[in-house]
Amino acid sequence: MKKKKINISALVILLIAGFLLGWFLLAPGGGSKPGGGSDVPNVTLPRLGGGEVNLSRFVGKPLVLNLWATWCPPCRQEMPLLTKTAAERKDVVFVFAAQDRGNSAALVRQYLDQTGLVQEWALLDSQNVLQQKLKTTGLPTTYFFDRKGRLVAKHVGAITPEILQKSLELITK
Repeated sequence: MKKKKINISALVILLIAGFLLGWFLLAPGGGSKPGGGSDVPNVTLPRLGGGEVNLSRFVGKPLVLNLWATWCPPCRQEMPLLTKTAAERKDVVFVFAAQDRGNSAALVRQYLDQTGLVQEWALLDSQNVLQQKLKTTGLPTTYFFDRKGRLVAKHVGAITPEILQKSLELITK
């Protein structure tokens, strides 16, 4: 009888531990360590407007880094909100890195032109370097870095106005 109680207790503890571990790894944020677990990637990418830019140049300002693709419906859904907010929030840098593997800058530029979504920092990551560096699991994914370049928040999927606002508050306080 005593042995059964110990086995049941051990099973319950293992189930709870497994649930908590799974929840932590699968929760929005994907197991990242907000407040210092990651830094702005030291990656140089071509800018759709010409030239190249290294993301580390944005350390010193709050940064929103959005990974998206032209073929991705949730990316297309959230793009107007992000572009509008970028135009309104001059205190935050918004970088849009197109993850269109194998597609040309012309295709991405054509999509942005057709939709009227003008973005100052539109980059092309045709080799998906950022997805690899940041261990991105899906698109769209939006990363929020504070002034010190530390990852504070991450959102996978189409972002809502409420989540965007809360995340911006975290990186601008």
